[in-house]
Order: sequence, then C-alpha cells, then structure tokens
Amino acid sequence: MSPEDKGRLGRRLGRILVLLPYAIRNPGISVDELAQRFGIARRELIDDLNLVFLCGLPGYGPGDLIDVSLEEDRVYVDMADYFSLPLRLTPTEALALYAGGEAIAALPGMEEAEALRRALGKLGRALGPGAGGDTSGIKVELDAGPQEHLESIQKALHERRRLRLEYFSASRGEMTQRTVDPWGLVAALGRWYVVAYDHRTRDERMFRTDRIKTVEVLDELADVPTDFDPDEYRGAWSGRRAPDVVSFEISPAAGRWFEDYYPVTRSAILDDGWSAIEIATSGEVWAATLLLRLGKDVRNVRPQVVADHARRLATALAQRHRSPEIGVAQGSAGLNL
Repeated sequence: MSPEDKGRLGRRLGRILVLLPYAIRNPGISVDELAQRFGIARRELIDDLNLVFLCGLPGYGPGDLIDVSLEEDRVYVDMADYFSLPLRLTPTEALALYAGGEAIAALPGMEEAEALRRALGKLGRALGPGAGGDTSGIKVELDAGPQEHLESIQKALHERRRLRLEYFSASRGEMTQRTVDPWGLVAALGRWYVVAYDHRTRDERMFRTDRIKTVEVLDELADVPTDFDPDEYRGAWSGRRAPDVVSFEISPAAGRWFEDYYPVTRSAILDDGWSAIEIATSGEVWAATLLLRLGKDVRNVRPQVVADHARRLATALAQRHRSPEIGVAQGSAGLNL
C-alpha cells in the first residue's frame, strides 16, 4: 500500500469512528445535515455508510453486523449485539485511554467534550477509588500555550488555511517569523506540536505550541499532503511495552534548531560542540526516518538496529531515484552511522 493510500484510509477510518456515534445519538438525521456536519460530500458519506454496513464478526447474522439504513434520506444506525458487551481492558490500556481522553477533552472547541467527560468519569471509577473525581491521582497536563492559539490552529486546520506564527527559538533565544502550511496537531512527551511545512526553511517542521507567541490565520489556502500520517510525527512512546530509547549525536548546525522541532528527552553539549541526544520513540521506523532528515549532521547512533534501518531506507531511496548523491559508502545518505 502506498503512503498516499495509507494516509487516505487512515483519515477515512478516523472519520467513520467519529461519525458513527454522532449518527447513533441523532437517529433520523438527514444525509445532507450529517455530511455538512463532518465537512464531506454527500456521495462520500453514503460510501462510508455502505462500508460500515459490511462490518461485523464471523457469523454475519443480524446480530453480528452493524445495521445502517437510509429511509427517506434519513440515517439510522443500530450497533451489532457485541457492542453491548463490556469492554475488557488491562489496567495499562485503561490508563492510557484515560490519559489520552483527558488530553483531548482539554482542547478548545471540543463539541463532544461533555460526553467525553462522562465516559472518562466511568473509566476513572473503574481505574480505582477517586480516579475519575476532583481528587484524582491521575493528572494529565499538556503544555499548549494560550488557548486562543490552539483555537486559531484548529480553525486553520479545519479550513486548510495558511498560518503566520511568531515563534520563539529556545536554542537561539530569539523570536522568529514563520509562514507555515499546517498539517496537523500531535501530542508527544507532554506537549502539543503543530506539524507544518515551513516556508522559511522550505521543509516540514514541528512547532511547539507553547513557544508560539502570536498566531494569524491567513487567507491563503494551505497545501496539505494527501499521505500525511500524524503517527509518523508523534515519536513518543505509547502502549504497554517500555519505550525504545534512541541516542545519537548531532552537529552544532543541527543543534541550533533540533530541540525546537523534535521531542527530546535528554541532551548535552559535548566538548567538540556536537550535542548528545536521546529520544524515546514508539519504534525504529520513525527514528530511522529522522536520521535521514539529519543526513551528515548525525553520528554515533544507538542502537545499531536503528542505524541499520536508516541505511536500508537510504539505499532504497538511492535505488529508486538512481542518485549518486545518496550513496552508502560511509553510511547511507551521508549518515555517519
């Protein structure tokens, strides 16, 4: 499957997972109203509903499939019987779900925040005494900066509009002006980041929202790649297993900007001016892709499996584009691996 197809299917699945609960809570909603609510074409909505109609468990009887019906241009959805069974989660899964829900509920403009809070209350009570109340021992905080900044960013994402940012570069200790095409918001290591194409550097970047001083939504339309996948940019550990810690050293040139755009867990300046970096990642693929972006500005990568993966990626790119400049002599794409 191509990256473009993967991104398109991921967005469709995400839309369906949000669309279904809304349709269930609003039985008899018109096709046009539901399509307008989620910003999609009428034909696209009907295709989604037809796909949902085929979803279910083996047996494929009336109680095993999601039932979707269109009557006089109105939508009715009945969930399959297995959805009435209690969801069984491990403590780790429940805690991860609770933390993620709390972070999302805190976002401005969340129309379903009240329903989400009710669900989180039930989940919190299942986690333990007081877990869902005011005296909860579970506290989720994401550094996001002023709420109006997130509102402006979400508006730009929804309308696919360009942004002008006044952004603080911590490594240089100065404010910078950036015009960006926002692609998405991602949470990593306790912070919100805007993934965007930066017209100043002519490259994709991750901007920490708590370092944005001002945000202006421009009239120009943003160019968003069809294969954009937020999971490729989160990088931070999530799930049951321990995180994958990747360490490497970056040049002084990369050190001036790297920590402004990527979630770093530890860094230190070395005697020769290079920086020792550690990142907790969800897998070697994300880390290997990051190494390719750094090119000759990275060295001494550990663990070796990540360096090897980066070499394989660079070799594949070189063969695909038949470019001698992406050589593998001392480490693919000029990487000092």
